[in-house]
Amino acid sequence: MKSFIIALGSLLVLSAAAGLITWKVVGAPDRAISCDPESLPEHHVCLSTIRNWPEDAILWVDARPRAEWEKNGVKGSVLVNDLEEWFDLEPEFMMQMMGNPRAKVVVYCNQAGCGSSKYVANQLRERHAGTLDFEVHVLQGGIKALLAEGK
Repeated sequence: MKSFIIALGSLLVLSAAAGLITWKVVGAPDRAISCDPESLPEHHVCLSTIRNWPEDAILWVDARPRAEWEKNGVKGSVLVNDLEEWFDLEPEFMMQMMGNPRAKVVVYCNQAGCGSSKYVANQLRERHAGTLDFEVHVLQGGIKALLAEGK
């Protein structure tokens, strides 16, 4: 039993040392969300593309549950999701669009494959984009892309 504990302790120390050396040589892991604009589905957009747009031309729409939006939503974003009544959420969206017309709406949710952002984007596109003349995009990578960037 004693030799087992010694072997286990040695293995832990060697593993920790190897990990530390690797981190020092290679650096911290890259946590960025990879995004290739050429391979994205229609109406999806990379965060790097959005960063080239004027900030005042963008309205961020959070398609996550309210508690998550309140916890770490993009500053100035509006909540529009498929979990609550649209009639309760649409007025705030409409006030933001009419009060300061923006050319681009970017919808995000929890991750790249999140269906909520696609649903919300399609609804906004069908209901309002033609009338108010704005584009609707889905952020590839969702909130994780923004958090990886440190926003």
